[in-house]
Amino acid sequence: MRLIYSAMTRRASAIVLGLAAAARTAAGLWLGFRPFDDTYITFRYSLNLASGHGFVYNLGESVLGTTTPLWTLVLALFSVLGAPIEQAALVMSLACDAASAFLLFRLLTALEFGAGIPLAGACLFLGIFDYFSLARSGMESSFFVCLVLGALACLAERRLITAGVAAALAALTRPEGALVVVLFPAALWHYRLGVPRWRRAVAAAALAVIGGSWACYATVTFGSVIPQSIRAKSAMFEDPALAVFSWSNLRLFFVRGQYGGEIYTRTYLQLTIVVSILAALGAAWLLVSVIRRESPHAVPRAALLMFFPAAYIAGMSLSHAFTFFPWYYAPMYPFLAALAPIGVGAAARWKTAWVMGTTAVLVAAQLAAAAAVKLPADKSDWIDGYFDVSRAVRRDRGVTVAAPEIGAVGWRVWPATILDLEGLVTPEAVGVEPQAYLKLKRPDYLVVRTDNAAELLRRLERDPWFAQTYDVAAIRPDAYADREFRAYKRRGEE
Repeated sequence: MRLIYSAMTRRASAIVLGLAAAARTAAGLWLGFRPFDDTYITFRYSLNLASGHGFVYNLGESVLGTTTPLWTLVLALFSVLGAPIEQAALVMSLACDAASAFLLFRLLTALEFGAGIPLAGACLFLGIFDYFSLARSGMESSFFVCLVLGALACLAERRLITAGVAAALAALTRPEGALVVVLFPAALWHYRLGVPRWRRAVAAAALAVIGGSWACYATVTFGSVIPQSIRAKSAMFEDPALAVFSWSNLRLFFVRGQYGGEIYTRTYLQLTIVVSILAALGAAWLLVSVIRRESPHAVPRAALLMFFPAAYIAGMSLSHAFTFFPWYYAPMYPFLAALAPIGVGAAARWKTAWVMGTTAVLVAAQLAAAAAVKLPADKSDWIDGYFDVSRAVRRDRGVTVAAPEIGAVGWRVWPATILDLEGLVTPEAVGVEPQAYLKLKRPDYLVVRTDNAAELLRRLERDPWFAQTYDVAAIRPDAYADREFRAYKRRGEE
């Protein structure tokens, strides 16, 4: 009788979760694509790959300027099949989020949590609006989180071969996926008595072959497995002020929500601090369970629910990653969503009504914050401004375009060659003053946003060389901010 009741409960939970995932997906499709500038960096790699030019940003230049090679390949495949890359990225991300919710449900179920915690964690995950907005950005966040949760769920279910494949693919989607790979040997040892040796051997081999194949290809093609974008950002983050800014953003993340502005406007209305406190209670309960050895599931629970987020937060914080990149917060959300109901359950003596009721309140707060604060604040000309002034650029492979932000510009002026003043796809620009680099290269065009390029523009305006060499080709005021988008054209350029 108990088994029949359990099966009925799981079926009902799956139906509720399916309805929630379907509603969220429909909302995402209705609101539509909402990209970052960096979104288009990967898109251009995918476009070149699908067009037969190889894994390159600029035609003929083998530079690994994206940190997400697998997402690049996936989008290139959609492009080859005739699907527009922007729409493919949106649909794929929303589908991955739906899959992630079910994987989180499976993970918590396999770890034998009751009191409605698997359903509560999955629904809370779907209800976090900032994460939902990241799914609409076209970045690799949703795809990466899906692979991470897939690897962890398969480990919890002792499906080690599938877990090894998912872990390897996660590492090819984001460098931080290596944290799941690090967890894998411990899992193989933990399951040494319950899983046949051949399965453990095949799982380890699958992980090694997939990861090793990419490492060999990247080394031969690009000279290193480390993306150029990581090298460039590391050089930029040497400023002590950015380190302070990053730590401040991380503290605020657990209190008022993530950094990002516009649709990511922070507000207490979304009850982030409540989610954080409950998640901390859940984490504390897991650790106490391990210390007291209260259950045979204590160690797997703590390892699978806490190792990745703890290591991820530590690594990204020490590298000062929480500065200007909202997508770096994405991998933390599913674990906050899982730990918060556990915290409620531990505090309320595992009463299902308390777990589900608290989750409903937290999801309602997310929806209220979205309707009252976040969606009304979502007013940005960032991408459209770059698109508009980029129309002044001649689209030809022989044309060179310099820019400090290369996403939207590079996408719009393809196949023109981009000179990246930040060095994400132009290694020789790293550590060189942009003004000196422009003098050296004399690109056909320069495209800038006046706020983030203010210092560069001040220096250029004082330099007679620039006034004698370049004319303004297009200006576009930002409709929502005190800045302009400008395109300069070198004299003599047709």
